[in-house]
Amino acid sequence: MKHLLPLTLILASCGPAKLDPESEIARNRKIMALQEKFDRFDYNADGGLTLAEVKQGVKESDVGGITNEEIVSLFKHYDVNKDGSISRWESQHAIDSPLPENQP
Repeated sequence: MKHLLPLTLILASCGPAKLDPESEIARNRKIMALQEKFDRFDYNADGGLTLAEVKQGVKESDVGGITNEEIVSLFKHYDVNKDGSISRWESQHAIDSPLPENQP
């Protein structure tokens, strides 16, 4: 059964049909994309993202329209255990967590 999930993802990516954003396939795609970005931003490869790594990743990704204060606020929100680092689990948990409503 373990091989069915990747096959499902491969087949779904080939078809022209639009995915329900709440479907399991759409969620798995988001997780895969998130893991890729997590690995890219984890510059020291320690398995966690520091605030400095997130800021550097955002800068290198040339993301516009996000302030330093917003990055800090989001980092604090998604650093669930408040240890100063966002773990892979915390980053995956972020997919299901709503964004904080009041950004500085």
